[in-house]
Amino acid sequence: MRNVILRSLLPALLLSLLAPVAFANVPPTDSLAKLTPKPTQVLVDQTVNGLLSRYHYGDKELDNALSAYIFEHYLDEFDPTKSFFTQKDIDKFSKYSGRLGNDIRKGNLEPAFEIYNAYEQRVADQVRYALSLLDKKLDLTTDETYTFDREKAPWPANEAALDTLWRKRVTNDIINLMLAGKSRKDASDILRKRYKNFLHQAQQFSSADVFNAFMNAYAHAMDPHTAYFSPEQSEQFRIEMSLKLQGIGAALSVKNEYVTVERVITGGPAAKSDKIHAGDRIVGVAQGEQGKMVDVVGWRLSDVVNLIRGKKGTTVRLRILPRGATPGSAERHIQLVRNIIELKAQQAHSKVMDLERDGHSYKIGVITIPSFYRDFKAETAGEKDYRSTTRDVRNLIDKLKTKHVDALVIDLRGNPGGSLAEATEMTGLFIDQGPVVQVRGTDGKVKVHRDRDDNVAWRGPLVVMVNRFSASASEIFTAAIQDYHRGLVVGSTTYGKGTVQTLLNLNQFVASGKAGQLKLTIAKFYRVTGSSTQDRGVRPDILMPSPIDDSEFGEATQDNALPWDKISAADFKPLHDKLRADLPKLRQQHLHRIAGSKEYQLFLQDIEQERKLHARRSVSLNLKERREERKQLDAKHLAEINAWRQLKGKKALKSLDALPDDRDQPDVLLREAAQIAIDMSRMNIGMEPGEIVAKKVAAGF
Repeated sequence: MRNVILRSLLPALLLSLLAPVAFANVPPTDSLAKLTPKPTQVLVDQTVNGLLSRYHYGDKELDNALSAYIFEHYLDEFDPTKSFFTQKDIDKFSKYSGRLGNDIRKGNLEPAFEIYNAYEQRVADQVRYALSLLDKKLDLTTDETYTFDREKAPWPANEAALDTLWRKRVTNDIINLMLAGKSRKDASDILRKRYKNFLHQAQQFSSADVFNAFMNAYAHAMDPHTAYFSPEQSEQFRIEMSLKLQGIGAALSVKNEYVTVERVITGGPAAKSDKIHAGDRIVGVAQGEQGKMVDVVGWRLSDVVNLIRGKKGTTVRLRILPRGATPGSAERHIQLVRNIIELKAQQAHSKVMDLERDGHSYKIGVITIPSFYRDFKAETAGEKDYRSTTRDVRNLIDKLKTKHVDALVIDLRGNPGGSLAEATEMTGLFIDQGPVVQVRGTDGKVKVHRDRDDNVAWRGPLVVMVNRFSASASEIFTAAIQDYHRGLVVGSTTYGKGTVQTLLNLNQFVASGKAGQLKLTIAKFYRVTGSSTQDRGVRPDILMPSPIDDSEFGEATQDNALPWDKISAADFKPLHDKLRADLPKLRQQHLHRIAGSKEYQLFLQDIEQERKLHARRSVSLNLKERREERKQLDAKHLAEINAWRQLKGKKALKSLDALPDDRDQPDVLLREAAQIAIDMSRMNIGMEPGEIVAKKVAAGF
């Protein structure tokens, strides 16, 4: 299983050879060069088709329905906001919708290139129109609104509807920049550069870029984790997987023309700063402490990544539109020092939380596991002390025992997965021998992965914390702990990645030696109960609120994700029936406690406010109204900050300008997880009889 990748798919980067530049004139549409497919691409296309048809777990037939999926995904690769093509264009292309499957089998790439060439023409047309609007004085006093979230919007009916959309878009862009403190003239200058740069990027697409987009539309139509990597992208993927990045430590993607943070990597500058979070949008990048801030709205992902990355020790400044905030809201300016993110930063670590309740002191051990890692290279070389999650966690547990902790919390929030072997073996630290996870392959055969070591490292109360970004191997461990009734799972429902991928080097099939790689879904995970972790994830025993919107992140948000299903249960025996029996009481105690916690209630209010803002899909195109709205939002934000400061006994701030860098909020959810662990300890839940006797002896009973 060493070649199996169990991590969530890191966003694929479309590599650009040229950095964005501003230029004076937009070329006439009829002067644009037409891109055409290359002979090698035809061979790669047919090779990918053969591999997906034969080995993909989903066993999807390349029929008319799948062809339509590919067609939709391919359009989304270029025009996700439906801002360039019209419904008339889509009607013209619809002749390809049901036949792309046959074209792929035959190696006919002409339809893909025809669609792209039409797209590039549309970009030139609309950029020219947008620039003409900047030469006019657009009305900023209208009663109109602009729908900025166009993911589910219809295609503009015709050119007139498209022009109306762009007039509203340009008006909104001007208002956004003016709300950020720019003069109208400066806003227009910035937008001229932004729009021209957008066209320049489209014109830098090569035949390889178009082919990559088409192959990924095909791959992603199979499932979200199957992907095609060009030779350049293959190297990029290798760097991503090695976790040796000279940058800020964040996985990025593009949503609605904003470069968006998908995940913050533990141990990187972004995570250490605690100033960047999933869902935040990067709208500007600057080099060093004095470099000019470059507007990056609408840029290709690869170009933004190239700006953010740099040599270790150098400084990068970012302008951030916070998660949930509407365009034009207050932005954050942060400064980070680039660093190399290595596997060591992903190692498990621990701490002890000292808590008081009813006059008694409790020690709760907390082990945070950022990923399930294993140094296979060192293991193969025969090194005895190769890096291993299970080994590190066992050592941490032994150290926590010497500090006489009453209960243990395993924090898997944000853990994207990793080694299947480690997820299996680490489960064995908490249970006796037995099955941990079942894996069913493309051939339908089921392999049961078992813990074969009866040496249990911890037999006391156990709480496992998860959130929406806990995926893959994290879900395997969590599901096993829950199914064995070994511990209590708390937090929010996990990601739902219950599939297995392998990476195939296409050079072994294509003679050119420049074919790239295919990441292929070949198997599916099942719990010992027989239920899949795919799509549904693991639902906690005690649900906690999360600022992460389940409707935006997670396997269930992918319209082509493989479905949840069930197979026969493995032969296993749950450990602690008392945990299930006392679960209603534990939930009741949790609800009673948080109802009386000012800290927890304030946390809930913050989440509710963020979700209300995030639920908005449109904004006013009246500058005066937007300024008043911005003033009210800033006042609410200041009130929220001062409410937290009051809890800490700190002086209230008079304005957001006085906001210090050390404004980190407490980890409310971890504190409550520790309190739940105390509940379990006081009720002797999750403990074996021998442990209960030892506890009473130690307490003097």
